[in-house]
Amino acid sequence: MTDGRLKAWTIAGTLLLASACSGESASPVSAETAALAPASVAAAGPAGCANGALLPVTGLCNTAAASLFVAIDDTIETFATRCIWRTEEVLLSPGEALVFRAQDCSPEGWVRTIYTPVSGYLKYRMDGTPDDQAGFALQVFPLAAGETAEAVAMKTLAQAPELERDRCETKANTINALHKLSGRTFDLEPKADFMAELEAEADGGFSACGPNGFTNEAVQFWETRPGHALFHMLGQDTPLWDPASFTFYRQAADGRWARAT
Repeated sequence: MTDGRLKAWTIAGTLLLASACSGESASPVSAETAALAPASVAAAGPAGCANGALLPVTGLCNTAAASLFVAIDDTIETFATRCIWRTEEVLLSPGEALVFRAQDCSPEGWVRTIYTPVSGYLKYRMDGTPDDQAGFALQVFPLAAGETAEAVAMKTLAQAPELERDRCETKANTINALHKLSGRTFDLEPKADFMAELEAEADGGFSACGPNGFTNEAVQFWETRPGHALFHMLGQDTPLWDPASFTFYRQAADGRWARAT
């Protein structure tokens, strides 16, 4: 994915305008998260959480303080005047949660967005939308000892057409610098000769190198983090969430949650 296309994100407010769900409470907890949540969780957020509410799993404050995240992109503007940043959380497994910030536009009368972990994916949907119509925001891959994110990306070529697998490679990009991501970023894309063939033959949009590879119709890229490889799927429009803010939290033996990476 070229950096130029990333700059060209368009605001997708029209997709989010809907009937009136109001209020500023914390996002609903998914059934998957509720099933994995520990019986008791010590609050990890600021004492009292002034002007906010404690999240049910990690106990973090939902007011999206920058200190809760490994990074944030403070250049992102809210979609509308009354949209506010909120802390979101999903439980990936017992003892590990993914925390990030996302815009809550319910004060504008927009339907709330619900985030759900499903088999290594972070999915999102508007409240009231069926689960099978949810979109994909992120895919999380754990790294084995000594394994690189690039090696994990190359393994996903097993899902690409066989004739493409030897014609794809990983290539560094500068998305991390443009959007303040904390990890190195790269693409899984066609090699130069393969890309030239695809561009010459294409009559519109095209994709290659499997579902975690290249498409000229959406923004998607890889990020490397300590212990994890992240595959970001931002789609065609500016998302409600801040891609830089994805942060892993782990639970200690005493039940308290602490930021990991």
